[in-house]
Amino acid sequence: MLFNIVASDSEKLYEKENPTYDEIIRFIKDQMNIVSPLLTYIDDDGKSYYVNCTNDINEIRKKLSIIKKVNLYIALQSWTCAFCTYEENTEEKCEVCGQKKK
Repeated sequence: MLFNIVASDSEKLYEKENPTYDEIIRFIKDQMNIVSPLLTYIDDDGKSYYVNCTNDINEIRKKLSIIKKVNLYIALQSWTCAFCTYEENTEEKCEVCGQKKK
């Protein structure tokens, strides 16, 4: 199956017959340099589903067995810095003070 991995500023194609969740996450981290991806799938009716495990990937594959390409969307998980309390960090280090994510 072909997965179109969509981030806010880029897209990458990932093709594998039976991928695991961990393989897709590893691809995103290696190829798109996104540290903590949160995957969602949006169906034809516009309903959004979180993709958190291999079972979720398999369910999508079952539902879309006749479709060859699936769009997975990435939302960056933000975190709050314990040092300066900046709330919208998306990288491993705080964007304001440079402290590492704990």
